Amino acid sequence: MKNVNTTFVAPLALAGLLVSGQAQAGDLSGSLSFDANSHFISYGFDVWGGGESPSGEGTFNPSLSLDYKVNDNWSFSAGFWLDANDNLGDFDVVETDTWIGVAYTSGITQASIKFQNWQYGGTSEEILDLGLSFDTFLSPSITIHKRLGAGASGGYNGTFLVVGAEHSLTGCENFSLTIPVSVAFALDEFHTTESGYGFASIGLQGSYAMTDSSSLNFGVTYYDTDDQVVANIDDSFFTYNAGITFTF
Repeated sequence: MKNVNTTFVAPLALAGLLVSGQAQAGDLSGSLSFDANSHFISYGFDVWGGGESPSGEGTFNPSLSLDYKVNDNWSFSAGFWLDANDNLGDFDVVETDTWIGVAYTSGITQASIKFQNWQYGGTSEEILDLGLSFDTFLSPSITIHKRLGAGASGGYNGTFLVVGAEHSLTGCENFSLTIPVSVAFALDEFHTTESGYGFASIGLQGSYAMTDSSSLNFGVTYYDTDDQVVANIDDSFFTYNAGITFTF
């Protein structure tokens, strides 16, 4: 998955974690999402250059996540995510991301390791994510995102550190709101040769449960980015997303 905090994967990732958390030991569960996004944001980088006025640079992102709970402590996950759009002239799948990971949970603390492979630009990029999250007030989390191979990134094998938190509001039985916040830093060369503050984001994500196993997801996220570390067409902008998720 491209980014722990970006809008095109947030509904799927959240649904996958929730399903995994509710499963009994030995259970296989999962989620299938179909999301439309105004921007493609990868660790603060506005990939298709939508900026303040995306005007047609949106993407369609189907994704599947599977979770297997071994016992009360250990769980495995795997899945894929697709980027389909017509930003290069014809509507086609221009990127395929796959991942496999393992997580260990003890009390309110979960530690995870995830290996990802991104296929785009005619080449392959490998990534290792190390995560630490806490099931407590504001759900704080830390992710170290390490690029193992440059792929089509332009030659950078850097590392990003993302600190996140979120707060959920429940207004009625079938509707909920989540406010995710994140701040991220490039520890070394990642998008550019510069390091330091990369981006900050705050969102408002809504979810409406249509049935016990399906929901509509929609929201808006504001990004502030550093022009030296990320080098976007605009340093600050809003992104929008909408989609449907099925859990099983």
